[in-house]
Amino acid sequence: MQVLVIDMLEGFTRFGPLASARVDALIPQQAAFLSALPHNSLVVFACDEHSPDDFELQRFPPHCLKGTPEAAIRAELLEAVRESNAEIEIVRKHTFSAFFRTNLEEIVDRAPARSWVVIGCATDCCVEANVAELVYRGCAVTVVRDCVDTWLTTSEMVSRAGLSPAHVHDAEAINDHWFERRLPAIWGCRVVASWRELS
Repeated sequence: MQVLVIDMLEGFTRFGPLASARVDALIPQQAAFLSALPHNSLVVFACDEHSPDDFELQRFPPHCLKGTPEAAIRAELLEAVRESNAEIEIVRKHTFSAFFRTNLEEIVDRAPARSWVVIGCATDCCVEANVAELVYRGCAVTVVRDCVDTWLTTSEMVSRAGLSPAHVHDAEAINDHWFERRLPAIWGCRVVASWRELS
């Protein structure tokens, strides 16, 4: 099995301006999945590692900067992969797409199969961007719903922060739309409720 783990970093789970309790809550389920992978699986961790002048930081607060604790992969997930004896590749990315100016295309090209399972965050940003990139390259993609989430920003939070209503980010509505409509209809993905449904 080939798995792409997107942005399961300290800076999206436990601390930093984009950390989310919703994303942090994915860790136990993701670790259970990764520790149960078949022998000879490949796991690619696609990880934000920003420089201060990265284009993405014009629209988002500085996060997961190179050399900071925020850019570290959650240790529980690395340990789970080691338990399964899967091969690990780490790709440091500078924008939503892990294919942009990285070696991920080379990794995908040399992988034994053209099928990938995707887990991580955030549903409507980095997950969708990398699903699209895999589909563009002729890969079959399965997204595991209980191993993917996005952040929540309510209207009250936006108002308190002095931001425009455009910053409201309704995680439940986004997940429903992306999992039930956008990922399967636009990108042709298979969406499963749990990794235990993978075959």
